[in-house]
Amino acid sequence: MKLNPLLAAALAIPLLALTGCGGNDAEAAASLPSAIDVGNGIPEDIEVDGSRAYVSSLSDGSILQLDLARGGAASTFVPAASDAYSAAWGLKVLRSKGWLLSVQNLPYDFNPAHAQAGRVTAFDLSTGAVVKRWNLPAQAVGNSIDVDAQGRIYVGDIGPHPRILRIDPATDQLTTWATDARWPEGGFGIGGMVQGGGGIYAAHDNRLWFIGLAEDGSARAALPVQVEGDPVIFADGMRWTNGGIDYAENDLFTAGAKGSIYRIEFTSPTTVRRTVLAQDLFDPSGIATVTLDGRNWLLVNESRLGYAVGTETGAPKLPYQVKALRR
Repeated sequence: MKLNPLLAAALAIPLLALTGCGGNDAEAAASLPSAIDVGNGIPEDIEVDGSRAYVSSLSDGSILQLDLARGGAASTFVPAASDAYSAAWGLKVLRSKGWLLSVQNLPYDFNPAHAQAGRVTAFDLSTGAVVKRWNLPAQAVGNSIDVDAQGRIYVGDIGPHPRILRIDPATDQLTTWATDARWPEGGFGIGGMVQGGGGIYAAHDNRLWFIGLAEDGSARAALPVQVEGDPVIFADGMRWTNGGIDYAENDLFTAGAKGSIYRIEFTSPTTVRRTVLAQDLFDPSGIATVTLDGRNWLLVNESRLGYAVGTETGAPKLPYQVKALRR
């Protein structure tokens, strides 16, 4: 995934209230701050495990650990990469194995001609040590990652070949689980992707797709999802929450803080309605949900990727931040 800070300064969002720590608000005193500093590297994805969150860095391949019970106090979980895989993308906890899965890529500028194979690394959740690694196929730029009930790992390829790859950690077998002739080749591949509702929902070509999981584990035919009002779906981070999907619309190709968080509710597996949860975010990428002290929160990485792709001029305001939005 270079870097005038129009950083949604007050984030006056009418739909999700932002609540900060401190002040005279007794309820806020035990809550998260409205913004958690995560250093000077571009935050890509965020994953929650209990009261801890993990944030991947596109800039150096590191992963931060945030102690949400202590207001998001940050520490290094995985240090900066010591090899060429210096861009950390999607994150997913595989609780049955005690792993944090991380998609690791060589730096990628979204030019399909520059796509190079990434990899998936499993880190021990207790120590941060590397447990296993799987190399992705040629030109496969891993983006989003999720797991199913059997612990199989799914990776969306954002490179020139739109496909969903699957890794069986028991056998280390890697296959192309899903692709479709209707998915245009040679451009922007699979964006956001999430497991839920009996299959995988994935964003590609400005719309949402559903790929059902057959009983034998194979992919059913991809089905386009009809979204009420037929909006363009440009999803980055996606989370399956309470039977629906929360997702970030990353505005990296639009100047200013124009990003949004949406909620998708299902009337059928392929018919949905969409509502706005939050607006005026600066290039939101990864999102996650967490409950702390009985309060529900949505955590959003403001990636400010517009600087990296030339949409913005100058330099971004530092440090980068994760926004904490009350639900």
